[in-house]
Formats: sequence, C-alpha cells, structure tokens
Amino acid sequence: MRVFNIGIIGYGGFGKFLHNAWEPLENVRVVAVADQNAAALQVQHGVKTFSDWRDLLREKDIDAIAIVTEPATHEEIATACMEAGKHVLIEKPLAISLTDAEKIIQTRDRMGTVAAIDFIMRFNPLLQAIQSFTQLGVFGKLRRADVENYAQDEQLPPEHWFWHPERSGGILIEHAVHFIDLVHFFAPAKILKVNGLKHNRNPQQEDQVMANVLYEGGLIATHYHSFARPGFFETTKIKLAYDLADIELQGWIPLGGTLKALVNRQTKQALLDSPFFELDDSTAIENASDESRPKGWGVSEIPGSSNRNTVRSGGIVYEVNEIVSGNFQMKQSKQEVYADCVRASLLDVLNKIENPECHLTASLETGLESLKVAVLATASARQSIASTMAVSAGE
Repeated sequence: MRVFNIGIIGYGGFGKFLHNAWEPLENVRVVAVADQNAAALQVQHGVKTFSDWRDLLREKDIDAIAIVTEPATHEEIATACMEAGKHVLIEKPLAISLTDAEKIIQTRDRMGTVAAIDFIMRFNPLLQAIQSFTQLGVFGKLRRADVENYAQDEQLPPEHWFWHPERSGGILIEHAVHFIDLVHFFAPAKILKVNGLKHNRNPQQEDQVMANVLYEGGLIATHYHSFARPGFFETTKIKLAYDLADIELQGWIPLGGTLKALVNRQTKQALLDSPFFELDDSTAIENASDESRPKGWGVSEIPGSSNRNTVRSGGIVYEVNEIVSGNFQMKQSKQEVYADCVRASLLDVLNKIENPECHLTASLETGLESLKVAVLATASARQSIASTMAVSAGE
C-alpha cells in the first residue's frame, strides 16, 4: 500500500483536528505543517513546521496539501500548491469570489493535479443514505429544503476575521456553503433564481443572513444562519419536504432525524433495509385520516380520486398503501462521525490520485456551484439593505 505524505497549511483548531483524525490511516503520514504561529506549535516528533506556507511547498516528498486557512487566502495558496505539483484538499469555501474559484479550477486543469473541496457532509453515511433514497425516488420529488442554523458568537470577538467580509466573504460564503452544497448533493439542479436578506448588528458585524434559491424543477431552498444567540440555543435543523415524505434532521453534522412518509411495499422495504431507520408506526391508507378537506366538503371531481391507494403531488400520481413514521439514527457520537467524514474526504482525494478514472465525491465544481448561490444571495442581501437605507433616508 502506497503511503502518502501530507502537508497541512493552517494549523488552528480544525487543522489540528484533521491531523488527529488522519493519524489512524495506514496510508497517510502528516509530515509538515505551516502556520503563522509555527514557533508555538506542538506537533509530533518528525513533523516539520514552517511559519511561511511557501517554504512547505519546497518539500519534495509532500504528495498532497490540506488548505485550512482564511477563505480569502484559498486562491493564492491553492494555485501555488498545484503549480508546485501538489494535490490539494481545500477547506470550504472554495474561495470568496467566483473569479478566484475559477482560477483555482483553471490551475487544476492546467497542472493536471487532483483537487477537491472538504464538503464533509457528503461523506456522512446517514446523509448518503438519504441522498440515495432521493435519487431513487423513494420519497418522490424533493420540493422544499429549509435550513435553520443558530450558532453562538462568544468565541468570535468583533475583531475576528470571521466578521470581515474581505477575509471571510460573510456568513453565507464562509459558513452556509456547507448546507447549500448538501441540498445540491441531495437533488442537483440548475439554479434559476437567488435572493438574500441580512441584518447587521453594527457596521462591523453582519450576524443574521438568509438565502432563498429556486431550482429548475421546482425545488425551493431557504438557508437561515444566525451567529447572534447564546451557545445554549446553538442548533441546526434541516427540513426536507418531498412529494411523499417529511424529513427533519438535527445537528450541523446530522446524526439522526424523523420521518413521516407515504409508502408502498417496495419503498417501505427500502426504508426497512436501511441500517439507520427504525420504524415507529404504520397505518394502512384506508384507515388513515386526511384532514385536508373539512367534513361535508363534497366529492372530488378529480378522476381516480376515489382510489385510496393513489395520491397526487405536483401533478404526479403515486401508488401508496401505508403511512409510516420513524426515526433515522446513527449509533456513533458526533466526534466519531466528524472524524470518519474527514478521513473519508482525504481518502477520496488519494483514491483519485491513484486511480484517475475515479469520480471525486466533492469536486471543485461542487464548490463553485454552492459558492455561486452564496455570492448571489450575499450581493442581493447587501443591495436590499442599501435600498432600505436609501428609502429610510428619504422619509
């Protein structure tokens, strides 16, 4: 088995987490790290440290580099790494502008290197199962995705780079791309329309943002992210509304969730075969109540509406015979799942290096698509604020 030598540029909390998570991998060896605070780093014996990331690139034995720095630096570092012949794994976002993102992709194509973005949720086994159900049509079409993310800012003082758009891009670009990409993972479709809203706590801190996205085929997604509440309320909810199912996932690294679905024998069996699903209740359609019409409303004139084993949604007729409810649940802890995901993300890159015909799970193109939504929504939100201020000034 070939052993890959890995370098890490940016050795803050997440850089250290990557190093620790990759330690058990037999074909991976972290040999060098670069960080502005290199003198204060505590690393394992034999791992070289550099205060300037450019010096790390001169290490000829490094095969691939993980870029875990401020978003605004991604384009410069990623292109330099690839021009030095190194493969790269880039922490999200791909960049803070579409121009920079496209430069990274162009450099990859020119240098023939392997490059991926660290969208770890694509490697979460539970989310992979839901993506498979979605692609197979088990729940019908996905019509609505609603992400609500409440995060604390107690560890983000006003001077932190996170609050500086020229360094982070803003919350939608730095943070929300994670979840925008998850929607794209579940149901990829052409982006038709994007708009955004935001709130500024003060001129320095843009602390609440929202993006609305319309996709070809009718999927509408909303992303709300707040860095404005105490840590006691920190939570993430991801709601998915399909023609035949409602799913609610919990946590920014989802470990479980709830499901209510209309099923037939085949789709019910697909659910029961999943190691993550536990059935709570099932009711035959003929015994279930449909309260969408009040008593005495009258007989529907829609052809075939008397057939209790068919339902219509979005103009599509589905054959169903039961309503089921249950839970999705992973048995591992958040820490274990998180570590497994970052291991899988790196291994995906290394597999691509060894087998060029393999398909990357999180290609740079996926990073570009999520960035497009974030950039458009951010511009829309800031334009909306400017228009509101102009109207208020005229009153």
